Amino acid sequence: MNCVLLIQIRNNYLLTVAMSNLSLFDDAPPASDETLESINAELLQRAQTHPQFKERIYIFGEGQPGARAAVVGESPGAPDIESGKPFMGPAGDMLVKILAAVGLKRADCYLTNAVKMISNGDEMTPDVLAFFTPYLHRELAAVRPGIVISFGNTPTRALLRTKKPISQMRGEFHTYQGIQLMPTFNPAYLLRDPSKKREVWEDMKKVRDLLAHF
Repeated sequence: MNCVLLIQIRNNYLLTVAMSNLSLFDDAPPASDETLESINAELLQRAQTHPQFKERIYIFGEGQPGARAAVVGESPGAPDIESGKPFMGPAGDMLVKILAAVGLKRADCYLTNAVKMISNGDEMTPDVLAFFTPYLHRELAAVRPGIVISFGNTPTRALLRTKKPISQMRGEFHTYQGIQLMPTFNPAYLLRDPSKKREVWEDMKKVRDLLAHF
Protein backbone atom coordinates (compact mmCIF):
# COMPACT_ATOMS: atom_id res chain seq x y z
CA MET A 1 0.00 0.00 0.00
CA ASN A 2 1.63 3.28 -1.06
CA CYS A 3 2.12 6.34 1.13
CA VAL A 4 -0.44 8.49 -0.70
CA LEU A 5 -3.18 5.90 -0.09
CA LEU A 6 -2.22 5.58 3.57
CA ILE A 7 -2.42 9.36 4.02
CA GLN A 8 -5.83 9.46 2.34
CA ILE A 9 -7.14 6.66 4.55
CA ARG A 10 -5.88 8.48 7.64
CA ASN A 11 -7.47 11.78 6.57
CA ASN A 12 -10.78 10.07 5.85
CA TYR A 13 -10.69 8.47 9.29
CA LEU A 14 -9.99 11.81 11.00
CA LEU A 15 -12.85 13.44 9.10
CA THR A 16 -15.16 10.62 10.15
CA VAL A 17 -14.16 11.15 13.78
CA ALA A 18 -14.78 14.88 13.47
CA MET A 19 -18.19 14.30 11.89
CA SER A 20 -19.12 11.85 14.63
CA ASN A 21 -18.64 14.67 17.13
CA LEU A 22 -21.51 16.51 15.44
CA SER A 23 -23.96 13.87 16.63
CA LEU A 24 -27.35 14.83 18.01
CA PHE A 25 -26.23 13.16 21.20
CA ASP A 26 -23.30 15.52 21.67
CA ASP A 27 -23.12 17.29 25.02
CA ALA A 28 -23.61 20.73 23.49
CA PRO A 29 -24.97 23.42 25.81
CA PRO A 30 -28.39 24.94 25.12
CA ALA A 31 -28.46 27.89 22.76
CA SER A 32 -27.69 31.21 24.42
CA ASP A 33 -30.44 33.81 24.67
CA GLU A 34 -27.90 36.62 25.06
CA THR A 35 -27.27 39.08 22.24
CA LEU A 36 -23.82 40.15 21.09
CA GLU A 37 -24.78 43.75 21.81
CA SER A 38 -25.63 43.01 25.45
CA ILE A 39 -22.42 41.01 25.97
CA ASN A 40 -20.28 43.79 24.50
CA ALA A 41 -22.10 46.45 26.51
CA GLU A 42 -21.51 44.55 29.74
CA LEU A 43 -17.81 44.13 28.92
CA LEU A 44 -17.41 47.87 28.29
CA GLN A 45 -19.30 48.76 31.45
CA ARG A 46 -17.15 46.46 33.56
CA ALA A 47 -13.95 47.69 31.87
CA GLN A 48 -14.71 51.20 33.15
CA THR A 49 -14.26 49.94 36.70
CA HIS A 50 -10.73 48.61 36.03
CA PRO A 51 -7.96 51.22 35.62
CA GLN A 52 -5.92 48.99 33.30
CA PHE A 53 -8.86 48.66 30.89
CA LYS A 54 -10.63 52.00 31.30
CA GLU A 55 -8.89 54.18 28.70
CA ARG A 56 -8.32 51.53 26.04
CA ILE A 57 -9.64 51.20 22.49
CA TYR A 58 -11.96 48.22 21.95
CA ILE A 59 -12.67 46.36 18.73
CA PHE A 60 -15.54 43.89 18.90
CA GLY A 61 -16.50 41.02 16.64
CA GLU A 62 -17.82 41.37 13.11
CA GLY A 63 -20.41 39.07 11.57
CA GLN A 64 -23.74 37.44 12.23
CA PRO A 65 -24.96 34.68 14.55
CA GLY A 66 -25.11 31.33 12.79
CA ALA A 67 -22.03 32.08 10.66
CA ARG A 68 -20.47 29.13 8.85
CA ALA A 69 -17.23 29.69 10.77
CA ALA A 70 -16.01 31.72 13.73
CA VAL A 71 -12.47 33.04 13.33
CA VAL A 72 -10.82 33.82 16.67
CA GLY A 73 -7.50 35.66 16.91
CA GLU A 74 -5.45 36.98 19.80
CA SER A 75 -6.21 40.72 19.97
CA PRO A 76 -6.93 43.62 17.62
CA GLY A 77 -4.07 45.79 16.42
CA ALA A 78 -3.49 49.36 15.28
CA PRO A 79 -4.68 48.68 11.67
CA ASP A 80 -8.13 47.85 13.09
CA ILE A 81 -8.71 51.25 14.71
CA GLU A 82 -9.80 53.25 11.66
CA SER A 83 -12.45 50.77 10.51
CA GLY A 84 -13.42 49.48 13.95
CA LYS A 85 -13.27 45.95 12.55
CA PRO A 86 -10.99 43.05 13.51
CA PHE A 87 -8.37 41.54 11.19
CA MET A 88 -7.49 44.55 9.07
CA GLY A 89 -4.12 45.51 7.59
CA PRO A 90 -1.52 42.98 6.37
CA ALA A 91 -2.62 40.27 8.82
CA GLY A 92 -6.20 40.74 7.69
CA ASP A 93 -5.14 40.44 4.04
CA MET A 94 -3.39 37.19 4.90
CA LEU A 95 -6.52 35.94 6.67
CA VAL A 96 -8.67 36.70 3.61
CA LYS A 97 -6.30 34.60 1.47
CA ILE A 98 -6.40 31.72 3.97
CA LEU A 99 -10.19 31.75 4.05
CA ALA A 100 -10.51 32.07 0.27
CA ALA A 101 -8.31 29.00 -0.19
CA VAL A 102 -11.03 26.89 1.45
CA GLY A 103 -14.01 28.65 -0.10
CA LEU A 104 -14.80 31.09 2.70
CA LYS A 105 -15.29 34.85 2.54
CA ARG A 106 -15.14 37.33 5.40
CA ALA A 107 -18.90 37.66 5.06
CA ASP A 108 -19.29 33.92 5.72
CA CYS A 109 -17.51 34.21 9.06
CA TYR A 110 -17.85 35.73 12.48
CA LEU A 111 -14.50 37.43 13.17
CA THR A 112 -13.36 38.20 16.70
CA ASN A 113 -10.43 38.13 19.11
CA ALA A 114 -9.89 36.59 22.51
CA VAL A 115 -8.87 39.99 23.90
CA LYS A 116 -10.99 42.88 22.66
CA MET A 117 -8.69 45.84 23.37
CA ILE A 118 -5.88 47.07 21.13
CA SER A 119 -2.83 45.44 22.67
CA ASN A 120 0.41 43.64 22.03
CA GLY A 121 1.75 40.25 23.00
CA ASP A 122 3.44 41.60 26.13
CA GLU A 123 0.03 42.46 27.57
CA MET A 124 -1.35 38.92 27.40
CA THR A 125 -1.04 38.51 31.16
CA PRO A 126 -3.13 36.10 33.26
CA ASP A 127 -5.15 39.07 34.59
CA VAL A 128 -5.99 40.30 31.09
CA LEU A 129 -6.98 36.84 29.90
CA ALA A 130 -9.04 36.21 33.04
CA PHE A 131 -11.00 39.40 32.32
CA PHE A 132 -11.74 38.74 28.63
CA THR A 133 -12.04 34.94 28.36
CA PRO A 134 -15.50 34.58 29.98
CA TYR A 135 -16.86 37.10 27.48
CA LEU A 136 -15.32 35.15 24.60
CA HIS A 137 -17.13 31.99 25.72
CA ARG A 138 -20.43 33.88 25.96
CA GLU A 139 -19.83 35.54 22.60
CA LEU A 140 -19.35 32.22 20.80
CA ALA A 141 -22.35 30.74 22.60
CA ALA A 142 -24.43 33.58 21.18
CA VAL A 143 -22.99 33.14 17.67
CA ARG A 144 -23.18 29.32 17.51
CA PRO A 145 -21.00 29.02 14.38
CA GLY A 146 -20.73 25.88 12.29
CA ILE A 147 -17.02 25.57 13.09
CA VAL A 148 -14.39 27.52 15.03
CA ILE A 149 -10.94 28.33 13.66
CA SER A 150 -8.60 29.39 16.44
CA PHE A 151 -5.57 31.35 15.21
CA GLY A 152 -2.66 31.26 17.63
CA ASN A 153 -1.80 30.39 21.20
CA THR A 154 -4.00 32.84 23.10
CA PRO A 155 -7.44 31.93 21.72
CA THR A 156 -6.60 28.23 21.58
CA ARG A 157 -5.57 28.13 25.21
CA ALA A 158 -8.55 30.25 26.26
CA LEU A 159 -11.12 28.15 24.43
CA LEU A 160 -9.70 24.70 25.09
CA ARG A 161 -8.39 25.45 28.59
CA THR A 162 -4.96 24.09 27.79
CA LYS A 163 -1.39 25.19 28.39
CA LYS A 164 -0.07 23.36 25.34
CA PRO A 165 1.49 25.51 22.60
CA ILE A 166 -0.21 25.94 19.24
CA SER A 167 2.48 23.78 17.63
CA GLN A 168 1.12 20.81 19.60
CA MET A 169 -2.58 21.65 19.26
CA ARG A 170 -2.80 22.47 15.55
CA GLY A 171 -3.65 19.99 12.83
CA GLU A 172 -6.44 18.11 14.63
CA PHE A 173 -10.02 18.95 15.46
CA HIS A 174 -10.99 19.52 19.09
CA THR A 175 -14.52 19.67 20.45
CA TYR A 176 -15.51 23.01 21.93
CA GLN A 177 -19.04 23.33 23.35
CA GLY A 178 -20.28 20.76 20.85
CA ILE A 179 -18.56 22.55 17.94
CA GLN A 180 -15.49 21.38 16.03
CA LEU A 181 -12.50 23.68 16.59
CA MET A 182 -9.34 23.73 14.49
CA PRO A 183 -6.32 25.51 15.96
CA THR A 184 -3.64 26.80 13.60
CA PHE A 185 -0.97 29.48 13.34
CA ASN A 186 -1.94 33.16 13.44
CA PRO A 187 -1.91 35.08 10.12
CA ALA A 188 0.37 37.70 11.71
CA TYR A 189 2.84 34.92 12.58
CA LEU A 190 2.85 33.78 8.95
CA LEU A 191 4.00 37.26 7.94
CA ARG A 192 7.03 36.78 10.17
CA ASP A 193 7.62 33.13 9.29
CA PRO A 194 6.22 32.21 5.84
CA SER A 195 7.59 28.67 6.21
CA LYS A 196 4.54 27.89 8.39
CA LYS A 197 2.11 28.51 5.52
CA ARG A 198 2.25 24.86 4.47
CA GLU A 199 1.16 23.69 7.93
CA VAL A 200 -1.72 26.19 7.94
CA TRP A 201 -2.78 24.94 4.52
CA GLU A 202 -2.83 21.36 5.79
CA ASP A 203 -4.99 22.46 8.72
CA MET A 204 -7.34 24.45 6.53
CA LYS A 205 -7.84 21.57 4.11
CA LYS A 206 -9.37 19.66 7.02
CA VAL A 207 -11.62 22.63 7.71
CA ARG A 208 -12.65 22.67 4.06
CA ASP A 209 -13.49 18.97 4.15
CA LEU A 210 -15.62 19.35 7.25
CA LEU A 211 -17.44 22.41 5.91
CA ALA A 212 -18.38 20.40 2.82
CA HIS A 213 -20.71 18.35 5.05
CA PHE A 214 -22.64 21.38 6.35
